Amino acid sequence: MEDNQEITNQQENSSLNNTSVDGCKEFTPFERYKLLIAARNFHYDNFNKWLSYFYIAIGVLFVGFYTLKASSNFSSFELEIKMILFLGYIISLLWYLSCKGYYFWNINFITLVNNCEEECLKLEPKNRVYFVFANKKTQNDYINPISGANISTSKVAILFSFIITISWGILLLKEFLQNDFCCIFVIPIIGTILLSWILGKTILKSKINHFPNLKIKQKKEGDNSN
Repeated sequence: MEDNQEITNQQENSSLNNTSVDGCKEFTPFERYKLLIAARNFHYDNFNKWLSYFYIAIGVLFVGFYTLKASSNFSSFELEIKMILFLGYIISLLWYLSCKGYYFWNINFITLVNNCEEECLKLEPKNRVYFVFANKKTQNDYINPISGANISTSKVAILFSFIITISWGILLLKEFLQNDFCCIFVIPIIGTILLSWILGKTILKSKINHFPNLKIKQKKEGDNSN
């Protein structure tokens, strides 16, 4: 209750000077805090919606591939099978890149929220919402099959999409390299990493150069978000 009262008092005090010289309304610290949380939640909700497109497309392509491959005259569908495998790999690669992009932006929003709690609202660490953690060791058991553990769900999603992408790559190369076992497994891994780096650094890179860099102190991993 004291924390809420503190935030409310700050909001009321700031509202007296919430108009800038040019007449544009300025955010109070509490308004900024709520806006940052809303932006983070909007980003999270939209990402979950976009994921469904990838799930559906990848599922449909796999069903199509399996149907053609299991047919009695699958040899007459060689071109179709290769096209499906190529599309499956490309779409999975884009899904993998989307997961990496989501994690990058999500860390940004959470960092801004944490900074707002500290710098704008002047809250003590134990009174913050997005910084404090309750009972870190409780339910943190990696061995117990029915217990929770400190695992990043965002990183799990990235790893899962990477594995699916590699799997499509293996199936695709298998159609071309029937007997080269080593290449079938090694090339998709190296190729996926290189493609994700090239695409991420060029045509798929977010344009953020014009944004101010606040240089907020944080760990390199940015593990303040799941």
